[in-house]
Amino acid sequence: MDNLDYGSVVLLTLTYMDAIINAGARILIVKLSAMGDVVHTFPVIRAIKKTRPDVFIDWVVGDAYLELAQLSPYADGLIPFKRKEWGRFWNPSAIAQISRFIGKLREREYAAVLDLQGLLRSGAITGVARSKHKIGFAYAREGAPLFYNRKIAAPTGETHAIDRYMKSLEYLGVDSGAGIGYDIAIPQKDIEWAETVLPKEPFVAVNPNARWETKRWPIKKFAELIREIEKKKGVRAVITGGRDEVAASQILASLAGGGVVNLAGTGGFGRLAAILQKADCLFTNDSGPMHLAVALGTPVVAVFGPTNPKLTGPYGGNSAAVTPAVDCAPCFKRSCGIGMECMNSISVDDVMNAWEKVLTRGGAANG
Repeated sequence: MDNLDYGSVVLLTLTYMDAIINAGARILIVKLSAMGDVVHTFPVIRAIKKTRPDVFIDWVVGDAYLELAQLSPYADGLIPFKRKEWGRFWNPSAIAQISRFIGKLREREYAAVLDLQGLLRSGAITGVARSKHKIGFAYAREGAPLFYNRKIAAPTGETHAIDRYMKSLEYLGVDSGAGIGYDIAIPQKDIEWAETVLPKEPFVAVNPNARWETKRWPIKKFAELIREIEKKKGVRAVITGGRDEVAASQILASLAGGGVVNLAGTGGFGRLAAILQKADCLFTNDSGPMHLAVALGTPVVAVFGPTNPKLTGPYGGNSAAVTPAVDCAPCFKRSCGIGMECMNSISVDDVMNAWEKVLTRGGAANG
């Protein structure tokens, strides 16, 4: 080995890994949450299947995102992880369920286990699973790397989450030549539902929600944006959101007025995908729906403040991220002591101008 250069070592490693992932082998993917991160897992699973269609893929995913994971046609088995329910580990029922979960994990010997989450709980799942090859990020948090025997090197520079995930393919001995793709499979029942509730004419989707307060562009500005789009483009808006985001969406619908269609709280990930697939564009904060829209090929205009679009922004050239011209951004903080200057400094004109650039690049209506 002393006479081998780095490239030779990598080639030998990949050849060896490819040898263990043979026909009929099983791979376990561990990615529990959140919405955007689950969507970012789709290209990894797709690339594995495109390169090695004879491999079986099991995926441990949080039960809150089970329906979302089902939109990928490439996972052969989904194993739900009930984080909230099992968090009460002192409960006898939770103990019994966790025991059954561990038993299911250990039913099979996996050719490799890939932890794309990089936290303590996902590392522990990786450790429990039966495999000689346990792969995860060298820079994972909460001690997760203690459970890995093959560690994915830290990226250099500002590397997007998808590119970091795709790097893991090398450690599986899988060719990434299949490229970045998703192949979302929306259930027919959700497509039919969308056809009954969506406007017949072209429309844009608007997602005013985000998990962090600091990621939320003011509702009043979203309302002004909706009115401006209808005034200048003659296009209606459809508001999206989950069941816990109904109140904010109702406020937005009231402020926007006109022909707004508010579909917040009306369904799960399948219905959301059906809406986004039909939309001409999604206007959104940095959020999970942003990544789902990208996966569906829908143009996106996203407002960014405390986070960095180079790391987690809409991936690809059919979208735009609007960022503030303030010194404190990105700060990556969930709370702000200076009045969220970053988000408040972004104007409706800024967002409209970004959309015009997307349209110029060919981000036109989807259908």
